[in-house]
Amino acid sequence: MKKIIVCIMLFLLAMANVYADKTTNLFVIERSKNANVVNYDAVLTDEGKINENKPIDAYWLLYAYKNGEREELSAFDKKAYGFKVKYNEEKKYFDFVLKAVKEKPMILNLYNGVAKVVIKINNIDCFLEKVYIDSVDGALGIPKVNYYELFGTEIETGGVQQQKIMVK
Repeated sequence: MKKIIVCIMLFLLAMANVYADKTTNLFVIERSKNANVVNYDAVLTDEGKINENKPIDAYWLLYAYKNGEREELSAFDKKAYGFKVKYNEEKKYFDFVLKAVKEKPMILNLYNGVAKVVIKINNIDCFLEKVYIDSVDGALGIPKVNYYELFGTEIETGGVQQQKIMVK
């Protein structure tokens, strides 16, 4: 009986992996508040292309108190860390706008077969690696953002770029 249960469990695990979305990490948002981060992954098809129906998966990694466990973004979280992504048929890439950095439009596309987000950092096209948000708790517990910093790698040279943007 134990062998049958083990076989069934192994079969179910194998089937879950077959139907699981393939993802690749794009970038994270770190915050001054605590060690928890918001992680953004590209969702890929079996052919390695970006999934047009659900191109991005965003979620918490809870390092502050749950050993890095995954937790989905709540409706409230999506107001700050949500995004809009739309396939640009003409240009064959995804237009991507992150709510936390809405004045900096981005592009999601494959580069040498790897999903990357491109953003201008110091007016240089870069692959986005991290956004850092410095904030303080405001009225009713709603954070007030002081500034955010963009971190990326230059597409042309591989050099490192960082840009601090003050929020008014």
